[in-house]
Amino acid sequence: MKKLSKSILFLLILIAVGIWLGTGVYTLKADGGEQAVITRFGKFVRIETEAGLKWHWPAPIEKAGIIKTEARRSMTFGYSTLKPGDVNYHAEYRIDPYEALMITGDENLVNTETVVLYQISNPKEYLFNVHNPESTLRIAAESSIRRVVANHTMDDVLTYQKDLIQAEIRQDLQEVCNEYGLGIHINEVSLQAVYAPAEVEEAFNDVIKAREDRNRYINEAKKSRNEIVPAAEGEAAEMINEANAYKEKRIAEARGDVENFNQILNNYELGKEVTRTRMYLETMREVLPDAKIFIMDSDDNTLKFLPMDIISN
Repeated sequence: MKKLSKSILFLLILIAVGIWLGTGVYTLKADGGEQAVITRFGKFVRIETEAGLKWHWPAPIEKAGIIKTEARRSMTFGYSTLKPGDVNYHAEYRIDPYEALMITGDENLVNTETVVLYQISNPKEYLFNVHNPESTLRIAAESSIRRVVANHTMDDVLTYQKDLIQAEIRQDLQEVCNEYGLGIHINEVSLQAVYAPAEVEEAFNDVIKAREDRNRYINEAKKSRNEIVPAAEGEAAEMINEANAYKEKRIAEARGDVENFNQILNNYELGKEVTRTRMYLETMREVLPDAKIFIMDSDDNTLKFLPMDIISN
Protein backbone atom coordinates (compact mmCIF):
# COMPACT_ATOMS: atom_id res chain seq x y z
CA MET A 1 0.00 0.00 0.00
CA LYS A 2 2.87 2.31 0.85
CA LYS A 3 4.63 1.44 -2.44
CA LEU A 4 1.46 2.27 -4.37
CA SER A 5 1.11 5.59 -2.59
CA LYS A 6 4.73 6.44 -3.36
CA SER A 7 4.24 5.55 -7.02
CA ILE A 8 1.15 7.71 -7.28
CA LEU A 9 2.94 10.60 -5.54
CA PHE A 10 5.93 10.27 -7.89
CA LEU A 11 3.62 10.19 -10.90
CA LEU A 12 1.82 13.31 -9.71
CA ILE A 13 5.16 15.04 -9.21
CA LEU A 14 6.21 14.10 -12.76
CA ILE A 15 2.92 15.41 -14.13
CA ALA A 16 3.29 18.65 -12.17
CA VAL A 17 6.88 19.06 -13.36
CA GLY A 18 5.79 18.38 -16.94
CA ILE A 19 3.02 20.96 -16.71
CA TRP A 20 5.45 23.45 -15.18
CA LEU A 21 8.01 22.85 -17.91
CA GLY A 22 5.26 23.12 -20.51
CA THR A 23 4.51 26.67 -19.37
CA GLY A 24 7.88 27.65 -20.80
CA VAL A 25 6.76 26.90 -24.36
CA TYR A 26 5.95 29.93 -26.50
CA THR A 27 5.70 30.82 -30.21
CA LEU A 28 7.24 33.67 -32.18
CA LYS A 29 5.36 34.74 -35.29
CA ALA A 30 7.05 36.11 -38.40
CA ASP A 31 4.14 38.49 -38.94
CA GLY A 32 4.96 41.74 -37.17
CA GLY A 33 8.59 40.81 -36.55
CA GLU A 34 8.02 39.34 -33.09
CA GLN A 35 11.06 39.11 -30.81
CA ALA A 36 11.27 37.59 -27.33
CA VAL A 37 13.35 39.18 -24.56
CA ILE A 38 14.34 36.45 -22.08
CA THR A 39 15.10 37.43 -18.49
CA ARG A 40 16.35 35.14 -15.72
CA PHE A 41 15.33 36.26 -12.23
CA GLY A 42 14.71 39.70 -13.75
CA LYS A 43 18.14 39.97 -15.43
CA PHE A 44 18.46 40.13 -19.21
CA VAL A 45 19.74 36.87 -20.76
CA ARG A 46 19.12 36.91 -24.52
CA ILE A 47 16.83 37.92 -27.37
CA GLU A 48 15.12 35.36 -29.58
CA THR A 49 14.49 36.69 -33.08
CA GLU A 50 13.76 33.63 -35.24
CA ALA A 51 10.11 32.74 -35.73
CA GLY A 52 8.84 29.35 -34.57
CA LEU A 53 8.22 27.27 -31.43
CA LYS A 54 10.51 28.28 -28.54
CA TRP A 55 11.09 27.32 -24.92
CA HIS A 56 12.53 28.97 -21.84
CA TRP A 57 12.76 27.97 -18.22
CA PRO A 58 9.31 28.55 -16.72
CA ALA A 59 8.57 31.22 -14.13
CA PRO A 60 9.83 32.20 -11.72
CA ILE A 61 13.21 31.29 -13.24
CA GLU A 62 12.82 32.91 -16.66
CA LYS A 63 10.26 35.08 -18.37
CA ALA A 64 9.74 35.96 -22.04
CA GLY A 65 8.51 39.39 -23.09
CA ILE A 66 7.28 39.27 -26.68
CA ILE A 67 7.48 42.53 -28.67
CA LYS A 68 6.43 43.22 -32.26
CA THR A 69 9.32 45.22 -33.68
CA GLU A 70 7.79 45.76 -37.13
CA ALA A 71 4.42 46.97 -35.87
CA ARG A 72 3.83 50.69 -36.28
CA ARG A 73 2.53 52.38 -33.15
CA SER A 74 1.01 55.82 -32.91
CA MET A 75 0.83 58.55 -30.32
CA THR A 76 -1.41 61.61 -30.67
CA PHE A 77 -1.01 65.11 -29.23
CA GLY A 78 -3.71 67.74 -28.96
CA TYR A 79 -6.51 65.24 -29.50
CA SER A 80 -7.47 61.65 -28.71
CA THR A 81 -9.59 59.11 -30.56
CA LEU A 82 -12.73 58.14 -28.66
CA LYS A 83 -14.13 55.82 -31.32
CA PRO A 84 -12.34 54.62 -34.44
CA GLY A 85 -14.23 55.05 -37.70
CA ASP A 86 -15.15 52.49 -40.34
CA VAL A 87 -17.16 52.38 -43.57
CA ASN A 88 -20.40 52.98 -41.69
CA TYR A 89 -19.41 55.40 -38.92
CA HIS A 90 -17.20 58.44 -38.64
CA ALA A 91 -14.45 58.41 -36.07
CA GLU A 92 -15.06 60.40 -32.89
CA TYR A 93 -12.33 62.63 -31.43
CA ARG A 94 -11.84 64.68 -28.32
CA ILE A 95 -9.75 67.85 -28.53
CA ASP A 96 -7.35 68.62 -25.69
CA PRO A 97 -7.06 72.44 -25.85
CA TYR A 98 -4.30 72.64 -23.27
CA GLU A 99 -2.08 70.14 -25.07
CA ALA A 100 -2.89 71.53 -28.55
CA LEU A 101 -2.27 75.22 -27.72
CA MET A 102 1.27 76.36 -28.67
CA ILE A 103 3.12 79.61 -29.29
CA THR A 104 5.01 80.30 -32.52
CA GLY A 105 8.25 82.17 -33.05
CA ASP A 106 6.40 85.41 -33.88
CA GLU A 107 4.40 85.13 -30.64
CA ASN A 108 1.14 83.93 -32.15
CA LEU A 109 -1.02 81.23 -30.60
CA VAL A 110 -2.03 78.20 -32.69
CA ASN A 111 -3.71 74.89 -31.97
CA THR A 112 -1.63 71.99 -33.26
CA GLU A 113 -2.90 68.42 -33.56
CA THR A 114 -0.01 66.02 -34.16
CA VAL A 115 0.45 62.28 -34.56
CA VAL A 116 3.76 60.44 -34.09
CA LEU A 117 4.31 57.04 -35.73
CA TYR A 118 7.12 54.88 -34.32
CA GLN A 119 8.50 51.34 -34.00
CA ILE A 120 10.43 49.51 -31.31
CA SER A 121 13.84 49.03 -32.89
CA ASN A 122 15.71 47.57 -29.89
CA PRO A 123 13.58 45.52 -27.45
CA LYS A 124 16.37 45.28 -24.84
CA GLU A 125 16.79 49.07 -24.65
CA TYR A 126 13.04 49.57 -24.75
CA LEU A 127 12.44 47.29 -21.74
CA PHE A 128 15.47 47.97 -19.54
CA ASN A 129 16.92 51.45 -20.15
CA VAL A 130 13.87 53.50 -19.06
CA HIS A 131 11.28 52.65 -16.43
CA ASN A 132 8.28 53.76 -18.52
CA PRO A 133 9.32 54.18 -22.20
CA GLU A 134 5.82 55.13 -23.42
CA SER A 135 5.51 57.96 -20.90
CA THR A 136 9.07 59.09 -21.58
CA LEU A 137 8.41 59.13 -25.33
CA ARG A 138 5.26 61.18 -24.82
CA ILE A 139 7.04 63.81 -22.74
CA ALA A 140 9.95 63.96 -25.21
CA ALA A 141 7.61 64.21 -28.23
CA GLU A 142 5.54 67.03 -26.76
CA SER A 143 8.72 68.89 -25.86
CA SER A 144 10.10 68.48 -29.42
CA ILE A 145 6.84 69.64 -31.02
CA ARG A 146 6.63 72.75 -28.86
CA ARG A 147 10.34 73.56 -29.33
CA VAL A 148 10.25 73.31 -33.14
CA VAL A 149 6.94 75.20 -33.47
CA ALA A 150 8.38 77.97 -31.28
CA ASN A 151 11.30 78.31 -33.72
CA HIS A 152 9.04 79.11 -36.70
CA THR A 153 6.52 81.80 -37.55
CA MET A 154 2.79 81.17 -37.74
CA ASP A 155 2.86 81.35 -41.56
CA ASP A 156 5.56 78.67 -41.63
CA VAL A 157 3.56 76.37 -39.38
CA LEU A 158 0.33 76.87 -41.33
CA THR A 159 1.51 76.61 -44.91
CA TYR A 160 4.95 77.25 -46.33
CA GLN A 161 7.26 75.25 -44.04
CA LYS A 162 4.87 72.55 -42.81
CA ASP A 163 6.85 69.66 -44.34
CA LEU A 164 10.12 71.09 -43.05
CA ILE A 165 8.71 71.49 -39.53
CA GLN A 166 7.48 67.88 -39.50
CA ALA A 167 10.96 66.70 -40.56
CA GLU A 168 12.60 68.84 -37.86
CA ILE A 169 10.32 67.44 -35.15
CA ARG A 170 11.04 63.88 -36.28
CA GLN A 171 14.80 64.48 -36.29
CA ASP A 172 14.77 66.24 -32.93
CA LEU A 173 12.64 63.53 -31.32
CA GLN A 174 14.84 60.77 -32.78
CA GLU A 175 17.93 62.40 -31.28
CA VAL A 176 16.26 62.50 -27.87
CA CYS A 177 15.26 58.82 -28.17
CA ASN A 178 18.83 57.88 -29.08
CA GLU A 179 20.23 59.93 -26.21
CA TYR A 180 17.90 58.27 -23.70
CA GLY A 181 18.44 54.82 -25.24
CA LEU A 182 14.70 54.21 -25.65
CA GLY A 183 15.19 51.67 -28.44
CA ILE A 184 12.55 53.48 -30.52
CA HIS A 185 12.68 54.52 -34.17
CA ILE A 186 10.50 57.49 -35.19
CA ASN A 187 8.94 56.73 -38.58
CA GLU A 188 6.92 59.87 -39.14
CA VAL A 189 5.62 63.02 -37.50
CA SER A 190 2.49 64.53 -39.06
CA LEU A 191 0.78 67.81 -38.25
CA GLN A 192 -2.81 66.69 -38.68
CA ALA A 193 -4.34 70.13 -38.17
CA VAL A 194 -3.04 73.59 -37.38
CA TYR A 195 -5.61 76.30 -36.68
CA ALA A 196 -6.13 79.46 -34.67
CA PRO A 197 -7.84 79.55 -31.27
CA ALA A 198 -11.54 80.49 -31.30
CA GLU A 199 -10.79 83.95 -29.86
CA VAL A 200 -8.87 85.03 -32.98
CA GLU A 201 -10.48 82.75 -35.55
CA GLU A 202 -12.17 85.57 -37.51
CA ALA A 203 -8.97 87.58 -37.91
CA PHE A 204 -7.12 84.39 -38.66
CA ASN A 205 -9.55 83.56 -41.49
CA ASP A 206 -9.04 87.05 -42.96
CA VAL A 207 -5.31 86.43 -43.05
CA ILE A 208 -5.85 83.07 -44.76
CA LYS A 209 -8.14 84.66 -47.35
CA ALA A 210 -5.61 87.42 -48.06
CA ARG A 211 -2.88 84.82 -48.49
CA GLU A 212 -5.05 82.82 -50.89
CA ASP A 213 -5.81 85.98 -52.91
CA ARG A 214 -2.11 86.75 -53.11
CA ASN A 215 -1.35 83.24 -54.35
CA ARG A 216 -4.16 83.53 -56.92
CA TYR A 217 -2.78 86.83 -58.23
CA ILE A 218 0.68 85.31 -58.45
CA ASN A 219 -0.64 82.32 -60.38
CA GLU A 220 -2.58 84.57 -62.76
CA ALA A 221 0.53 86.67 -63.36
CA LYS A 222 2.57 83.55 -64.05
CA LYS A 223 -0.11 82.34 -66.46
CA SER A 224 -0.03 85.64 -68.37
CA ARG A 225 3.74 85.54 -68.45
CA ASN A 226 3.70 81.99 -69.81
CA GLU A 227 1.35 83.13 -72.58
CA ILE A 228 3.06 86.43 -73.50
CA VAL A 229 6.74 85.53 -73.21
CA PRO A 230 6.65 82.53 -75.63
CA ALA A 231 4.67 84.59 -78.17
CA ALA A 232 7.16 87.47 -77.92
CA GLU A 233 10.08 85.06 -78.21
CA GLY A 234 8.44 83.53 -81.30
CA GLU A 235 7.99 86.94 -82.91
CA ALA A 236 11.57 87.88 -82.09
CA ALA A 237 12.84 84.64 -83.61
CA GLU A 238 10.76 85.27 -86.73
CA MET A 239 12.15 88.82 -87.08
CA ILE A 240 15.68 87.53 -86.65
CA ASN A 241 15.11 84.89 -89.32
CA GLU A 242 13.71 87.50 -91.72
CA ALA A 243 16.67 89.79 -91.03
CA ASN A 244 19.11 86.94 -91.65
CA ALA A 245 17.33 86.06 -94.89
CA TYR A 246 17.43 89.71 -96.04
CA LYS A 247 21.12 89.88 -95.12
CA GLU A 248 21.91 86.77 -97.18
CA LYS A 249 19.88 88.17 -100.09
CA ARG A 250 21.74 91.49 -100.06
CA ILE A 251 25.09 89.73 -99.78
CA ALA A 252 24.21 87.54 -102.77
CA GLU A 253 23.07 90.57 -104.79
CA ALA A 254 26.25 92.46 -103.91
CA ARG A 255 28.38 89.50 -104.94
CA GLY A 256 26.45 89.32 -108.24
CA ASP A 257 27.01 93.04 -108.84
CA VAL A 258 30.72 92.59 -108.13
CA GLU A 259 30.92 89.67 -110.55
CA ASN A 260 29.06 91.64 -113.23
CA PHE A 261 31.37 94.62 -112.73
CA ASN A 262 34.42 92.35 -113.05
CA GLN A 263 33.10 90.97 -116.34
CA ILE A 264 32.50 94.49 -117.67
CA LEU A 265 35.97 95.48 -116.53
CA ASN A 266 37.50 92.52 -118.38
CA ASN A 267 35.62 93.43 -121.56
CA TYR A 268 36.66 97.04 -121.15
CA GLU A 269 40.31 96.05 -120.89
CA LEU A 270 40.03 94.02 -124.12
CA GLY A 271 38.43 96.86 -126.12
CA LYS A 272 38.21 100.13 -124.26
CA GLU A 273 36.78 102.24 -127.13
CA VAL A 274 34.18 99.70 -128.19
CA THR A 275 33.09 99.04 -124.60
CA ARG A 276 32.92 102.76 -123.82
CA THR A 277 30.73 103.38 -126.87
CA ARG A 278 28.47 100.44 -126.10
CA MET A 279 28.02 101.49 -122.49
CA TYR A 280 27.29 105.06 -123.61
CA LEU A 281 24.62 103.91 -126.05
CA GLU A 282 23.04 101.52 -123.51
CA THR A 283 22.94 104.27 -120.91
CA MET A 284 21.41 106.77 -123.28
CA ARG A 285 18.78 104.20 -124.29
CA GLU A 286 17.83 103.77 -120.63
CA VAL A 287 17.85 107.53 -119.96
CA LEU A 288 15.94 108.55 -123.12
CA PRO A 289 13.73 105.63 -124.00
CA ASP A 290 11.11 107.76 -125.84
CA ALA A 291 13.44 110.25 -127.54
CA LYS A 292 13.39 110.60 -131.32
CA ILE A 293 16.48 109.34 -133.13
CA PHE A 294 18.29 111.38 -135.78
CA ILE A 295 21.30 110.07 -137.66
CA MET A 296 23.90 112.70 -138.52
CA ASP A 297 26.82 112.52 -140.91
CA SER A 298 30.28 113.90 -140.36
CA ASP A 299 29.17 117.34 -141.52
CA ASP A 300 26.32 117.41 -138.99
CA ASN A 301 23.74 116.93 -141.73
CA THR A 302 20.67 114.89 -140.98
CA LEU A 303 20.45 111.71 -142.97
CA LYS A 304 17.14 110.55 -144.29
CA PHE A 305 16.04 107.09 -143.04
CA LEU A 306 12.87 105.10 -142.83
CA PRO A 307 11.30 105.44 -139.28
CA MET A 308 10.49 101.81 -138.58
CA ASP A 309 8.94 102.61 -135.17
CA ILE A 310 6.19 104.69 -136.79
CA ILE A 311 5.43 101.94 -139.31
CA SER A 312 5.29 99.34 -136.56
CA ASN A 313 2.86 101.50 -134.63
